[in-house]
Amino acid sequence: MEDYRTIEGVTALFKSVDGISAQNNIFLAFKNTNRDAMKAGIAGGLAGGMAAAGLTAVVLNTKKAAQNVLEGKFAALLINQTESGLGIIPMHQKGLQLTLNADKLEPEPENNIFIPYEAIGSIKIKNFNIFNKKVQKVNIAVDKYKLYLTARISEKSIPYQEQNFTKFMNQYKTQ
Repeated sequence: MEDYRTIEGVTALFKSVDGISAQNNIFLAFKNTNRDAMKAGIAGGLAGGMAAAGLTAVVLNTKKAAQNVLEGKFAALLINQTESGLGIIPMHQKGLQLTLNADKLEPEPENNIFIPYEAIGSIKIKNFNIFNKKVQKVNIAVDKYKLYLTARISEKSIPYQEQNFTKFMNQYKTQ
């Protein structure tokens, strides 16, 4: 498997799931464990009713992929912002983590999804708290569901994070 910590490796990872486009802006975001990963009520209806839920525009690899991402069954997400939407590869933890550590994650390319911009209700980014501007809250609304994430502006072991996340953050940052 490709090393997601290098831009070459993460590009190859997205290429392996047909997730590379003309414009690519790849970064890592962790699940915001201070909030519920998703609002209540998703588990029952998601697997059986993707179309009924208004999520027909979400390009799925499998229904399981949608469940893993939209139900918050991940530790982090690799996100590729393209000109037409967000490609997402969920990541899980290797072993026990007491703090968010990018080095202890493993990608799940088989559970990738793509969310076109027309399916995204909103993207909001703001400071995680007033004391720490190096960590940002990233909230992405897809129909009636929300992904609650956090992202560090800079990741020690991911050299492409600062440039790419800053570009994304500058587009969607709210006060």
